[in-house]
Amino acid sequence: MSLSHVLAQALFPRYCACCQSPVAHAGLCTPCLEALPLFLPEEGNLLLRTDIQTQFSLPDCDGLIACGWYQGILKRWLCELKLHQRRHAASLLRQVIAYQWQHYCFEQVPQVDAAVIIPLPRHRLINRGFNQVMQTWGYVLNGQLPILPVLSKRMTRAQQTLNRRARLHNQSQAFSLAGSLTGQRILLVDDVITTGATINAAAQLCRRAGATQIWACATCLTPA
Repeated sequence: MSLSHVLAQALFPRYCACCQSPVAHAGLCTPCLEALPLFLPEEGNLLLRTDIQTQFSLPDCDGLIACGWYQGILKRWLCELKLHQRRHAASLLRQVIAYQWQHYCFEQVPQVDAAVIIPLPRHRLINRGFNQVMQTWGYVLNGQLPILPVLSKRMTRAQQTLNRRARLHNQSQAFSLAGSLTGQRILLVDDVITTGATINAAAQLCRRAGATQIWACATCLTPA
């Protein structure tokens, strides 16, 4: 450890975002990270869980992985990132995602060739200045999986304002896909899955483009 690093730690000590104990790097300490209410990667495909089967409609996806439910501290960090552009929230989410992804990989779930990240419509991307999924999952997956920029999305009504039936209709024509995914096993990544309408609409296009297997992936699933 360099002298400058030692001095920086002494002058500007860092603390765990949850318990406030001293940490070497900004973020969560190991006990707090391990104590988060995350899905267990050893469960494997979350679509095999009865509670998730009944809540989410993902007929064009072969499997589903996620970090946890969209509640508590995960919901707070996602809202801080999306609505207030808080950089510390992005850093914390990346730490959680990296931790969960490492454990899924250890369980060999899922086995995929490339990732496709759900895009923002151009207008929303310009207004926000970033895609929160790329800021989190893209950062973690970069160097581990090719990230294919094949999807684009037109402007639609905000999903949060719609019921389940309206969400499905709203997303049915939202995406377009350029290129071929022939023979590819795809990880289709979003930040939050509420009904499955958005990610399943994208999965349909990936399937038509030749993907042989599609795994949905999200930071959070919205509880019923």
